[in-house]
Amino acid sequence: MVSFFSCFVAILSLGLFHGTLSTPTLFPQSIYARDDPPPPADSAVCGKIIDMVNQGYAYFYASEVFECLTSVPFHAAVAIRFLTYLNETIQFQSTLAYLKNPPEGYQRPPVDLLGGLQTIQNNITAGYYRNQYAFEADVQHLLYSAHDAHLTLTAGAMAAFSFLAPFRISSVSTDGKELPKVYVTEDIIEGQKTGETPSAIKTINNKNVTDYLTEIATLNGFGNVEPHADWNQLFTTPTLDILGDESVFSGYVAFYQEKYLNVTFENGVSVDTFWVARYNNPYHTGPLTTGGDFYNYFVLNHLPASYNETTAFNAAYTPGESSQLINITTTNSWNNISSGAYPDPDLYQPGLAIIDKGVLSGYWLEDVDAAVLSIPTFDQTGYGIGNFSETVAYFLGNASDKNLSRAIIDLQQNTGGTVELVFSTFKRFFPDLDPEAQSRRRSHPLGNILGESYTSRFDNLTKDGANDIDTVANEWVITPRLNAATGQNFTSWAEYYSPVEENQDNFSVAERYNLSSVVFDRALFDSWIPWGYTDRFPEDGYRGAQTFAAENITLLTDGACSSACSLLVELFTQAGARTVVVGGRPSTGPMQAVGGNRGAAAYSADALDNAIAFIGQENDTAKALLPQLADNGYRDSGVYTTVLGVNLRDQVRPQDPVPLQFKYEAADCRIFYTLGNIYNMSRLWRDALSASYDDSLCVEGSTGHSNSTIPAPEALNLGKPTLNHGEGDGLAFTFELSGGLQDFEPPARADRITSCENGATCNNAGECRLVSGLPCSSGQLIETLLCVNDVPNKDFCQSGTIFEANAFITAKSVLDFNGKPQAIGTYTGFCLPITATPAWCRAFGV
Repeated sequence: MVSFFSCFVAILSLGLFHGTLSTPTLFPQSIYARDDPPPPADSAVCGKIIDMVNQGYAYFYASEVFECLTSVPFHAAVAIRFLTYLNETIQFQSTLAYLKNPPEGYQRPPVDLLGGLQTIQNNITAGYYRNQYAFEADVQHLLYSAHDAHLTLTAGAMAAFSFLAPFRISSVSTDGKELPKVYVTEDIIEGQKTGETPSAIKTINNKNVTDYLTEIATLNGFGNVEPHADWNQLFTTPTLDILGDESVFSGYVAFYQEKYLNVTFENGVSVDTFWVARYNNPYHTGPLTTGGDFYNYFVLNHLPASYNETTAFNAAYTPGESSQLINITTTNSWNNISSGAYPDPDLYQPGLAIIDKGVLSGYWLEDVDAAVLSIPTFDQTGYGIGNFSETVAYFLGNASDKNLSRAIIDLQQNTGGTVELVFSTFKRFFPDLDPEAQSRRRSHPLGNILGESYTSRFDNLTKDGANDIDTVANEWVITPRLNAATGQNFTSWAEYYSPVEENQDNFSVAERYNLSSVVFDRALFDSWIPWGYTDRFPEDGYRGAQTFAAENITLLTDGACSSACSLLVELFTQAGARTVVVGGRPSTGPMQAVGGNRGAAAYSADALDNAIAFIGQENDTAKALLPQLADNGYRDSGVYTTVLGVNLRDQVRPQDPVPLQFKYEAADCRIFYTLGNIYNMSRLWRDALSASYDDSLCVEGSTGHSNSTIPAPEALNLGKPTLNHGEGDGLAFTFELSGGLQDFEPPARADRITSCENGATCNNAGECRLVSGLPCSSGQLIETLLCVNDVPNKDFCQSGTIFEANAFITAKSVLDFNGKPQAIGTYTGFCLPITATPAWCRAFGV
């Protein structure tokens, strides 16, 4: 959930964690004394939680939520259907062979995903799982072990809650040379105001703080290629603040940890608190009394018989008197949002706002002859895409006018977004270079059927003179794309898919986008055309001499860089730009600039189902060979699944078969966050710039790895994380549900976006809203009424949609202060489509 823990922040800033108090006078009152035995198992605990949700609560004690989750029964037949669905989809994961047998230098242990699914299948057969949480936790942990942010799953009972700590932490060095220590973030912010040095955390739950947090990072770090990036994910930074997001530690712990949190500081102060769980479902569930009822709703997606259709949203996510709609166009600076960390910008993208509108800001550091372009995300839609590219152009033009010779591109927390913006940004900085962006996919029977069917259909239509703009950029139509080896269009699917054997698996040959084709660009990039690649540009007059020499460009990352961001780093470093990475574990040595996913294409299970459905209507032979679809047009997933995605294509370099995902790519220099720079971006940028030109300012042992034959460091052995499955309550393989096993009921939630009529209801899937600026493949924009989904965060949005906040609401927490329940400020919003479907466009005659 995208949230600001305002009540905790208020308490922290009063000094609760600051080193000045010997007794925490405002600490949340506990329900159970620390030495009391745990409460007896309560099969109705889920019902009690839902009752509190209906009273406006969204935050609960983690231990009670865990008790609820482990009371949810397990049903083997449903789980087996789910594994079948996963197995079919994961065949399209491009990295299976390299995960199983990684090359030297890869910083993660090997994992056999398909073998892991078979192990879980064997566990089911053996009667191992005593509750649904145990089964789902094993599945999620297997997928987490791939360390690939494109391989993602939001499904079942686990999707109902996220675990978190009720305070924020940051990892900083005192002076940039000493190894970092862990501090409460609000203590750092307060210390900058008062000049007081905060006390670092010494232990958590009587364990050395580094050891304790390492265990959490190892188990819950998501999508990172090395432990340094996992470590950074735990901590709060100002860039998370301007994105309206939280760290893993204070917002996104996937697996239950434990009940209590005892924090002891170096100055001897000790504070007790609890692990917390956040309820993620914004929709009214109706009465859920037992774990079985919980299974019906969250696992099978069925409403209880007594569901009240007039109630759309639960009380915790319904804006109340203290809630407010977000005004997304009123700010022109991140300064207030970031507790003063970001200075007022010298230029900024129109509509600068916390969630997915304007995101770029630029700064002139004339005292060090540098310009800073902050790009915290590439997530943009509609006119934001054009505004983004124009802002980059204005940045370069103004920097040139000021005769600034050095540039910092700040990519902290940039986990990707719209690829078109990467190609446009690269061409703005390097107008005379063409990017070498190659990719390839895994060859396997299902993919071959789709590719051969789609490409043959497209080629036959175009031979007859038809203009099939709806599928020209489809993933399974290859002839509009370029063979990377020849620079010419592929002539057939067979030319592309003729298997190339590598690492005991089969792959296609490498492809490239045909960026010089306006038709292809419009179809691929939702009607936008990357700047500088076609005859249409540079019509806006910004193309000219290169503003910054490549060696004078520094890319600043924090290891979170992923997906589209990884492509930008690859293209810029190919051109000669430098990289500086900040943070990492409290140790010396190198760290990779790109710690996240380095794949070329994310692909969702829903997109796969749509492809199967399309070909099934066109080709009876292919239909007989492809997985069968249910009446709703999608494969049977067994467990209700909101999001399932894979990495469809690897990013590769010419004449090198190893995916970039598995290469060790150290930054040119590594620096630490410090007490002086973590909430002072002007200071951080200057520190990064200085270190970029002076190796003595870099972390010991971190330089010289990016341009030499120094071997990659040995992968850290951080131990094998263990999962707490809980005991269960003896309900395995049986159901005692107040509403029965309701396979015949209509779905409780429908996450697919559909058309609607004004005033229509949306089957508890959100709201019927007018959505404008949707591009059709012809380039025209339409607006239409759609059922769009109200969700707590972007993790609940399908591929092809983007999260847009529309309200800042308040939800209560069971943790109370001075005997009063506290309201926690929370952003909520909708999953909006990025582009129009052909059916919507046809309805408008487009």
